[in-house]
Amino acid sequence: MLIIGILIVTGFLVLPHFSSAYLVTLFLIMFVYIGYATAWNLMSGLTGYVNFGFALFVGIGSYTSVLLIEDLKLWWPAAWFLGGVSSAMVAVILGSFMLRLRGSYFAIGMLALLLGIKLLFTSKYLSPITRGGYGFPFIEPLSMNMMYYALCFLAMGNIFISYKVITSTFGARLIAIREDEEGAGSIGINATKNKIIAFALSGFLAGLIASGHIAFQNYIEPESAFSGQWTIVPIVMVLLGGPGSVWGPVIGAVILTFVEEFLWSHFTQAYMMIYGMIMILLVMMMPGGIIEWLKSRGTLPKIRSI
Repeated sequence: MLIIGILIVTGFLVLPHFSSAYLVTLFLIMFVYIGYATAWNLMSGLTGYVNFGFALFVGIGSYTSVLLIEDLKLWWPAAWFLGGVSSAMVAVILGSFMLRLRGSYFAIGMLALLLGIKLLFTSKYLSPITRGGYGFPFIEPLSMNMMYYALCFLAMGNIFISYKVITSTFGARLIAIREDEEGAGSIGINATKNKIIAFALSGFLAGLIASGHIAFQNYIEPESAFSGQWTIVPIVMVLLGGPGSVWGPVIGAVILTFVEEFLWSHFTQAYMMIYGMIMILLVMMMPGGIIEWLKSRGTLPKIRSI
């Protein structure tokens, strides 16, 4: 496994020097999807609290990093990092009251907050800062190859953090909350505190990867920065790969990146319908995701580190 991992990482590192711009861009988007999926999974996959407002953290991180670079001329790594920090801070504030809700109440509440904050960013109150609903272009001081390597590094960082969390006692506490929150509380687990920490970590990783994603797009406006797509895509990827696992979100992101690209290029008008039908079939066939399906067949060991 170690040799395979080294070969994969080496392949990613040399790819920009031997591939077309199209392939580099495709893998760059794959890294973004891996980042989003692993970030969503750290909170929702482990605790069972389905976050339908995940795109909120994407938008906050994107706007923070862009405005710091564009208006304050901050060095891009610092701006990207602060994009993650800003999303984490928002997560702590929202989590302090939203995570007292459970089930569909939490999910609907987060969706409502996403729609409300999107409207706030288009309003006249924030238009002096955000330029209103029209958005604005900006030029990121990065070459395509440098952006590729930066997002590759961030995606690998997200996977590493995901591994450390899921295999830790903190991860075990989150899983206990998912399985039986009252029972977890009865053995001394502070459910609210642990959920807020996971929420903040999820927000930080989402804001960080979103800062790189928006840099690639070179244009920002509320409709795309807070798009529901950035909530739906990670959810589908995690459900396909396996929620609560280390490699499930990665597998889901890799598969769906290439499936989406193939369908878009060959079925331009109907690709979303076909994409949706494929997802429904996969979830019906493997309700626990690919990782859980492989574990149930004995192909993979039933351990948290996978």
